[in-house]
Amino acid sequence: MKPTKFYSPNVDSSGSDAGSDKKTDNTQLKATDTVYVSPDGGTTNEPFPKQGVDYDFCVDITNTGDLPSGAFYVHFTLSGDQNPPFEQDFKQDDGLDAGASVKAVVHFGSFPNEFKDYLLEACIYSPSAPDKPINCAGTFDFAVNTQSDSSSGNSDSSDISGPGDNSGTNSADNNG
Repeated sequence: MKPTKFYSPNVDSSGSDAGSDKKTDNTQLKATDTVYVSPDGGTTNEPFPKQGVDYDFCVDITNTGDLPSGAFYVHFTLSGDQNPPFEQDFKQDDGLDAGASVKAVVHFGSFPNEFKDYLLEACIYSPSAPDKPINCAGTFDFAVNTQSDSSSGNSDSSDISGPGDNSGTNSADNNG
């Protein structure tokens, strides 16, 4: 089968249409609520995270504008007693259509078996302006208490210093 190539004089090298009807606009990307912790990829919002449970960090992003967005990413930061801070990005290379939304999810792992205070943050950035957030979700301040209950699932129970290669501790107030 012979490959077909299409050429359009109004398409720039980034893949977005340079014509007036199909420009992109990242300024209308909004985090619709507070960033949250979930044991199941964003289905459940866990207001009181526990030690020994595998968690994801999540936030819902919506394009509230009339134009599609370009590529963007959501930068998650867990700080406080988490030292060094845990940082990870959720990338949306295809952007979002006008009115569309996406659940940004990054995997964290389990919290250590120690009392710690944490602050979770998530902000939306454009790859072309990585130092200026487009919009930030509400922060989530929470504490994780030492748990003696070992019935909770933990896919990385041997690492009580922190998740994966991002071990450490976090600080924050308990608003969850």
